[in-house]
Amino acid sequence: MTEYAIQAQNVVKKFGDFTAINNIPLNVPKGSIYGFLGPNGCGKST
Repeated sequence: MTEYAIQAQNVVKKFGDFTAINNIPLNVPKGSIYGFLGPNGCGKST
């Protein structure tokens, strides 16, 4: 069984009436390196 350093289920992020992320899982296994890539102002740090 995989051990996770970070585990989140049913992730939702809204900006007013706009849903940017809807009901996704986020699982980062221990020892893994993950990054978020995207242009400036696209909400990576949110």
